[in-house]
Amino acid sequence: MKLSTPHIDNNDINYVKKNLKSGWISTSASEIKKFEENISNVCGSKYVVALNSGTSAIHLALKIIGTDSSSEIIVPSLTFIATVNPVLYQGANPIIFDVNDEHNLKTDDVIKFIKEETLFKNKKTINKKSKKNIKAVIITHMWGRACNFEDLRKLCKKRNILIIEDAAEALGSFIQLKKLQHCGTVGDIGCLSFNANKIITTGSGGALITNNKKFFEKAQYLSNQAKDDTFNYIHNHCGYNYKMNGISASLGNSQLKRLRNKILKRKKIYNRYMFNFKNKKNIEILPQPNKSKNNYWMNVIRFKNFNYNQTSKISIYLSKQKIETRRVWRPLNLQTYLKKFQTYNVINSTKFYSSSLCIPSDDNILEAEIDKISSHILKIYEIINSS
Repeated sequence: MKLSTPHIDNNDINYVKKNLKSGWISTSASEIKKFEENISNVCGSKYVVALNSGTSAIHLALKIIGTDSSSEIIVPSLTFIATVNPVLYQGANPIIFDVNDEHNLKTDDVIKFIKEETLFKNKKTINKKSKKNIKAVIITHMWGRACNFEDLRKLCKKRNILIIEDAAEALGSFIQLKKLQHCGTVGDIGCLSFNANKIITTGSGGALITNNKKFFEKAQYLSNQAKDDTFNYIHNHCGYNYKMNGISASLGNSQLKRLRNKILKRKKIYNRYMFNFKNKKNIEILPQPNKSKNNYWMNVIRFKNFNYNQTSKISIYLSKQKIETRRVWRPLNLQTYLKKFQTYNVINSTKFYSSSLCIPSDDNILEAEIDKISSHILKIYEIINSS
């Protein structure tokens, strides 16, 4: 039983075959424009640039807002490494913050840091310690669970700090503000991923979404090698080969038709896990945050009284039962090459890393299989806990 696998049906295959037969499989294919329009409709975003990965989306987002070696970017500690690597691509420094009980950025800490540890001068927010300009905050919507950052957004607007939403795992997730807003559309720029394990897939792929026309135009331009004159091959800026291809877009167009159904299936899986572990002492299924509508992409279980080695034993046992698990993302502050960068009160991330596991959340898991997984988890937990 797998964590989350790609599901390719006959409609997907026929859609891709049609694209292959057309011969338009490159970054010029009409399927790409269609996919961008479909994503725009799903997310309620004015502008979409379909790309070859979510990492490319984050990199372009940082590039088009002018991030450089004089910049600092606030990032959560518990996130996939692709959230922070583009910060380094741009020569900037990350500042690593803790996460809350929902594994999302601890926005109260960021607000406190901005108010107490920075100065606002010449329309820039300057870190008192490093003297660098805090250019942006990256909000990650972990496991498809929407992070509500409204108070932080208001402060960032006053302080001229932009917000980039890493919504790689959150297609189909919404934040409840005055109205429901799709993750990635509340800040200045959103970044999506359609990797093989995501709720819909294009094989690999991503998208940058925004309501800012200038950001969109810059991203579109830079993502396709910064072409100023396609006939004479004139390029006035350094561009990137980041655009999505027609084959991937055609698969995405087919997959999007099943997005709503996929979310409903995963909601049932989450509810079954919640039922099976209800009132179990020291065992918790990561809950869905309030004031949001989520896609239920990945379920995470936490053994509150267990350490790293004990959760490893659980994972090894489950693997022998052909049940796939993995640890949550290793916190950025524990990665060797990132230890030199500033951190701020990182406590929860390290604790969650030691005591939590991702458990099967695939669309096609049956209720009986969820019960079997739950039974195995409870069995091995009791053995380890009593030893």
